[in-house]
Amino acid sequence: TIVSLEESKLKDGLLYAGTDDGVISVTENGGGSWTQVKSFNGVPEYTYVSDVLPDKFNENIVYAAFNNMLNDDFKPYILKSTDKGKTWTSITNKLPANGTIHSIEQDFVNPNLLFAGSEFGFYFSIDGGNEWIEFKSGIPTISVKDIVLQERESDLVLGTFGRGFYVLDDYTPMRNFNK
Repeated sequence: TIVSLEESKLKDGLLYAGTDDGVISVTENGGGSWTQVKSFNGVPEYTYVSDVLPDKFNENIVYAAFNNMLNDDFKPYILKSTDKGKTWTSITNKLPANGTIHSIEQDFVNPNLLFAGSEFGFYFSIDGGNEWIEFKSGIPTISVKDIVLQERESDLVLGTFGRGFYVLDDYTPMRNFNK
């Protein structure tokens, strides 16, 4: 079953589909033909693809989050491909070992600003996923299932399990965040 389907904003016809049995399918011709990736280094076979995100600045880059909670594996799995899904690299540095990833999003201004929703909180990276920082300002330890960016107002909206929505009004200071 396809659980994540995303279209590139940069290349017409480039689509990514992630499934509940750990497969990512890619088409560059609007669905005329597909290639499948069924194995990801460091991710157990058949791990649920919780989110797929084509990069907003480079048509060759795509991100994927995997969720293996059904197998009592709560590790975070976020991968990045720089060749439209042919090969993948883990970008989970400094994420807690116990924090399944449900969602991933990229800023629409700063290509290095990424966001990740986990089973136990919300994280952001200012360096393209090399290092993740927990965002704690007013957000309880909660499962963040979805992330949406509202471009006109620069609002960040988090869909959570059990607590509704959180809106971070004008998150633009994150774009200039220094450790």
